[in-house]
Amino acid sequence: MKKYLLIWLIIWVLIAILVSAFGYSNALGGVGVAALISLFFMFKMLNDNWAGVVVEIKKEDVYTPDDDGGETNSVEYAYIKLTNGKTKKVQNMGYQVGEKLEKRKGEASVRVIK
Repeated sequence: MKKYLLIWLIIWVLIAILVSAFGYSNALGGVGVAALISLFFMFKMLNDNWAGVVVEIKKEDVYTPDDDGGETNSVEYAYIKLTNGKTKKVQNMGYQVGEKLEKRKGEASVRVIK
């Protein structure tokens, strides 16, 4: 956890220095707000922990709107039956049906348990 916090701090200090170096010192408040938002999401991601088995893999069409009308992309999702009985939908990262997955607290990635 400390490693991620240190990397986060270094990145945002560098961004603040670059913003100041290019003469946009009045934007430092916005940089601070963006840093706090990213810190919130980083802690949320790192504090998440779960384990389960991949029960289904589905492709779904996801529409992304934009100024030009948007586009539809096909995204593959893995449905994971958690140990507490709930089902979690995550974007498939090459998982296969029947694989056991685990997301540990303090880690950013999901482990495949053999």
